[in-house]
Amino acid sequence: MVSRLTLSSNNLKHLVSLSKEALPMECCALLLGETKVRNLIEVIVTDAISVRNEDRSSASFSIEPEELLNAYRLAEAKKLQVVGIFHSHPSYPVPSSTDQRYMKINPVAWLIYSTTTEEFGAFIFEDSIRQVELQVMV
Repeated sequence: MVSRLTLSSNNLKHLVSLSKEALPMECCALLLGETKVRNLIEVIVTDAISVRNEDRSSASFSIEPEELLNAYRLAEAKKLQVVGIFHSHPSYPVPSSTDQRYMKINPVAWLIYSTTTEEFGAFIFEDSIRQVELQVMV
């Protein structure tokens, strides 16, 4: 079971910036990196690829299939994996009912940023949706 999502403070600042630029719409990005198994299972994010919110909505997001394929190709070229999905929320940083449905078919780490409270939440679906520790590296 994944216990931690780790990313750099620079990646975190980049995601906050993308979120604020997209206001009042939700923004979204794919998180690239790798999964490490040590004493715990840790998802390590090394890159974030901004993708367009095809919904152009303040309450939902979707990614165009061609843009999604391009992101997977880029990850492969960098010898990385798509390890997570990022998006912003205009409310608390917890999965919405729509997020919960999609988390079940996209069982990677989900990172949510609240543009209201300026907080992050990290979650994963493994039998059920649960919060994971978010670790920020300098």
